[in-house]
Amino acid sequence: MKLCKLSGLAVRFVFVVVVVFLLGVAASCGHDNGGQIKYPDSDFPPSGAHVPPIDTDGDGIPDAQDNCSSVVNSGQEDVDSDGIGDACDDDLDGDEIPNVVDNCPVVYNSSQNDSDGDGLGDACDLVFDDADGDGVGDGLDNCVDIANSKQADLDGDGIGDVCDDDRDGDKILNLVDNCPTVSNFDQLDTDNDGDGNACDDDDDNDGILDDGDASGKIGDNRCTGGNVNDCDDNCRLIDNPDQKDSDGDGLGDACDDDDDNDGIPDKIDNCSLVPNNDQLDTDGDGMGNACDNDDDNDGILDDNDNCRLFHNPLQEDIDADGIGDACDSDNDNDGIPDGLDNCPFVHNPDQSNIDDDELGDLCDNDIDGDGVNNGSDNCPNMPNPDQRDNDGDGLGDVCDPDDDNDGVVDFEDNCRFVSNPDQFDNDGDRIGDVCDPDDDNDTICDLNETVEGVCVPGPALGDNCQFDPNPDQKDNDGDRIGDVCDPDDDNDGILDDGDLNDIIGVSSCRGRGSKVGGSNMNCDDNCQFIFNPSQIDIDVDGIGNACDPDLDGDEVPNDGDASGIMGDFPCASGITAGCDDNCPFIPNSNQLDFDGDGLGDDCDPDDDNDGVPDIMDQCPFSDGDGAADGCPL
Repeated sequence: MKLCKLSGLAVRFVFVVVVVFLLGVAASCGHDNGGQIKYPDSDFPPSGAHVPPIDTDGDGIPDAQDNCSSVVNSGQEDVDSDGIGDACDDDLDGDEIPNVVDNCPVVYNSSQNDSDGDGLGDACDLVFDDADGDGVGDGLDNCVDIANSKQADLDGDGIGDVCDDDRDGDKILNLVDNCPTVSNFDQLDTDNDGDGNACDDDDDNDGILDDGDASGKIGDNRCTGGNVNDCDDNCRLIDNPDQKDSDGDGLGDACDDDDDNDGIPDKIDNCSLVPNNDQLDTDGDGMGNACDNDDDNDGILDDNDNCRLFHNPLQEDIDADGIGDACDSDNDNDGIPDGLDNCPFVHNPDQSNIDDDELGDLCDNDIDGDGVNNGSDNCPNMPNPDQRDNDGDGLGDVCDPDDDNDGVVDFEDNCRFVSNPDQFDNDGDRIGDVCDPDDDNDTICDLNETVEGVCVPGPALGDNCQFDPNPDQKDNDGDRIGDVCDPDDDNDGILDDGDLNDIIGVSSCRGRGSKVGGSNMNCDDNCQFIFNPSQIDIDVDGIGNACDPDLDGDEVPNDGDASGIMGDFPCASGITAGCDDNCPFIPNSNQLDFDGDGLGDDCDPDDDNDGVPDIMDQCPFSDGDGAADGCPL
């Protein structure tokens, strides 16, 4: 014969049925007249008659002694002896757990222990449910059908490890997970040995363990100096069994992007294994001097080269002093350093120089000392080493009376080297426009150049208003046309002076969406410096919404707290200063806000914040007590 287990719900049901039955029996044993004595011909006792005690529930127990005076319980049952009859006691067993949630309502068990988790407390549960026999009740067991008394759950997902097909919770099934007990979503396996990096003690499979010193911390003692024992792999993800580390910084050369630790990455370091942060490479052969045995690439090794840093394969040495001519400071050995010698390759210790130029008389074939042979000089009697001839007439500029050949002699010409017979001069500074670096004299160069003491380049790579002074170069819309000469400063298609009366702002546009409609044609931009092609101006004050500090014109600023963010500090009800307009698009100068939610009543769809939109709310300004607004509860 099998003993059937009753569930907690079934036991509770049986208990309730029994209690109801007992209460019914008790009620049936009471008076059938509601506990009151009926007197013939009258509702009042005859004179001198005995008056019985009051019995409200009519169960035969006077109220003064009845432990449930309003509920029939002639048996006066009181399981927990607390003076409250079971028929009206909401805690039958007196364990301070209400009957409706008590897992043993008629048995005292304040701990509510339920070892098998079946909803029936241990104090009244006759059977312990444990399908796998591991000592953990089925209601609490994280593997009901497989014994696991320790309830191990590596990934904390509520499924015990012995029955979890993804023990580490990385969404990779154990059967294919290369680290089944270590979460590794990416399944990275650098050495492809089947063990993911997350659980592989040698990620690159080079024989050097990631944590070679077994300290429990990878990388705290990296191999260096040729050591490969009892130290951590210095390139954990790159095979390098020799653990070579040229700069001894703990990063192996195989994975170190700066092997010599000179601050220059190996891929661009011209001496990757020799520190040389200056990267000096005299001969430009891609090998830095620090590791190049022929710095000047002249075929003569540095140890034998008489000019190690100067290319001189013939090793010429005119004065035979052991220093090659290419790097000798006094090639003619006349006691005058080459840098000061007016004839460095001709011995002339007296340095005679009639025309006082850079060439001494012994080596000078230029009378005027301008570096041009006399026979080819276009101004043979006046020094002009550049031989400049601006107008190409065969006369050098230094001796030509009209250098631009425009018919205006140089001493009267406002542009001596640029032909301008009209002599236009916009700023009247006696420098013609065609050669004036700053035509409007606002210190901003017309072109992208700097003229010392005259002008500097503007942000637009030149003056953004060449003929109108604007030293600040303001260009609101960044179109490289300065505001002072730009007809549309915000580039929104609405002209600053749309009515062409030469006065900006006299006839401001009122775009679509404005309170009284309006037009964007033949009118001035209502936000000259802010892009607003629609020209909307809801309060029709001549200032477009895009730049209006008070959109609705109710004298409460949009950003009244001057935080730079509109609406971050909305006005409280009745407050109008130091706060943001709580209805920026609807005039409400009083800023009333019934529910204090930061939206003024004039624009709040739910003024009392009761979840019922005002258009549907019979009492849109009710606070729920009906007292303030007279609205019925």
